[in-house]
Amino acid sequence: MKNIVLKITLAVFFMTTLVSCTEDETALPATTVTISNEDFQTAVNSTDLDIASWTNFNETGAWKWREKTFSGNGYAEFSAFNSGSPVNTAWLISPEINLDVAQKKGVAFEVAQHHLDVDSPNNSLQVFISTNYDGTNVLAATWTPLQANVPTKSVAWYQFVASNVDLSAYNGKAHIAFKFKGSGTDTTLDGAFQVDNFLFYKLNN
Repeated sequence: MKNIVLKITLAVFFMTTLVSCTEDETALPATTVTISNEDFQTAVNSTDLDIASWTNFNETGAWKWREKTFSGNGYAEFSAFNSGSPVNTAWLISPEINLDVAQKKGVAFEVAQHHLDVDSPNNSLQVFISTNYDGTNVLAATWTPLQANVPTKSVAWYQFVASNVDLSAYNGKAHIAFKFKGSGTDTTLDGAFQVDNFLFYKLNN
């Protein structure tokens, strides 16, 4: 069932981007081929995320990304609410992807927010790429920010928005990171972000 939902979601996203594109989104032709994907359907609700080859790293604060489920759908979430930490900074890092698989390639994913009170870097989700992350030392790697379609507080709670990031300018092996920042003591900065349907693809043309 999740695979059907994923295909429908991506199909709608692809048709939408063909009609209207912004700097955060790139239209995908029909020749897109999936290389790897993670739909988080194996999620065990309200447990620390522990999915093979994914890195779950808490830079500041004790909490990590969590596996969540709702109405049969699994996803990853970080909420700083009641964490007790003035600052929560947590990384969710994808398995290694081989960017040499094709000249034209990219990643697509969906992101939702809830209880986001302000659009602030102190309560945010950023997306990065690294070509020198060794799979262990997160802070020793070089992380380059990517333009992604991350929902702001004006987007309805729990509404997933699609994002597509063209990686054709990159080569070699890489990892994609979702970096959360929020506060467990400042109630204006304790909003949550959810990530689902991560997809690494190439283009046939």
